[in-house]
Amino acid sequence: MPKTHAAPIALALAAACLLAPTPAAARVLIYSAELSGANASTDTGSSATGQARISVDTRKQTVSLDLEIEGLRLDELWDTLVAAPIGPIHFHRYASHDHTNPDASVLVLPIPFGPNYSATKSGFAVHSKNYSYASGAAVLNSDASFKAFVEALNSGAVVLNVHTDAFEAGEISGPIASGPG
Repeated sequence: MPKTHAAPIALALAAACLLAPTPAAARVLIYSAELSGANASTDTGSSATGQARISVDTRKQTVSLDLEIEGLRLDELWDTLVAAPIGPIHFHRYASHDHTNPDASVLVLPIPFGPNYSATKSGFAVHSKNYSYASGAAVLNSDASFKAFVEALNSGAVVLNVHTDAFEAGEISGPIASGPG
């Protein structure tokens, strides 16, 4: 092929690549939560506190949780749930921003107990990376969609709850908010 045709062909190929559909880029959404015993869904008066950073990968449909709890030890987590596939820490979806009625909530994503939980000097930490939403839904026998989960997160209807032996319904909790906190 003569040299004079190479440049137009290269330009045409480059243009075709730009116009061709590409896989959707991964979109990672960042959320945070401040947990305490004074939040609406628990309101236990517990002095324990927690801070959570949640990353949601919308392409992979995974959730990562970095949670630091002070004032509670691992051995205080609700034994029944520690032994169960759902674990003692959950994301609960409420019907609205009103988190006062526990009967208005649905468990939407469990954080199973395991090696991702570790003791710290003042409490414990949970570092769960790229947990498949579908796996969590399967543990719950739920058909709730990932899209509905993300919509609930964005609307402020999701609470992170820590269940303990002393407060089986949840000792500390915190509403999930958009942004790193």
